Amino acid sequence: MSRWSPDRALFRLGDAATVVPADGVSALDAMLGVFEAELDARELRRGTRLDCVLAGECVRYRIVPWRDDLATPAQRQRLAEQVFVEAYGEVARGWTVRQHAERHGAATLACAIESALLDRLAALALARGLKLASVQPSLMHDHNRSRFELEAGWCWLVSVEAAWTTVLLMSPTEPLHVRRLPTGDGDLARLLDREWFTLGIDAPRCPVYVVRTPGGMAETRAYAWRANSHWSFVPLPGAVDSEAEALAA
Repeated sequence: MSRWSPDRALFRLGDAATVVPADGVSALDAMLGVFEAELDARELRRGTRLDCVLAGECVRYRIVPWRDDLATPAQRQRLAEQVFVEAYGEVARGWTVRQHAERHGAATLACAIESALLDRLAALALARGLKLASVQPSLMHDHNRSRFELEAGWCWLVSVEAAWTTVLLMSPTEPLHVRRLPTGDGDLARLLDREWFTLGIDAPRCPVYVVRTPGGMAETRAYAWRANSHWSFVPLPGAVDSEAEALAA
């Protein structure tokens, strides 16, 4: 790193499927304990800026439909928050909700993260003289890293993690559908067939772009891809292995 600019460090949280909390320890505390240990092990210089990518149970996704009567940014934000409350109940009122790539007249992909998690990440960084520079959901991170590989038009983006697989269907103009499934829960082609049928889409099958993160499909061989499937699977580079490559991306 240049001495004229602060160092940066990338961390992924929530990928592991095997973090088992001890008795009396919450899953959130167990995950943050792993993150804290990794922070200390890397012995980062004071002033280092942290970029955190959240996966697994750390983040939830929903599609926020467009409504002409709720078109201002503030109204769209309140609508997104209400979408999560309707889906997950009153607990969602304690979540921080953000929308991705808003466009007038189009639905948006929104994510929700526990506000307490964001506060604790910032506190852990501050206690070590570090700065929490960014927090990004893994699906958005995968999309942004892969966006130049995606063809214009309809497509699925499939993010495979150790415990969960998230499927996002996009049209040429807006996101249409997002769903999270347990990794390894059946044949991926059959799962996409089921989602396609449920949505009632009368169109040719579209490309399926698949991103595999550490501990995901590459290691567990979770999904069997049918060789004769009518879906066209396109593997994309998985989560980066090196911090330098991640920051360059």
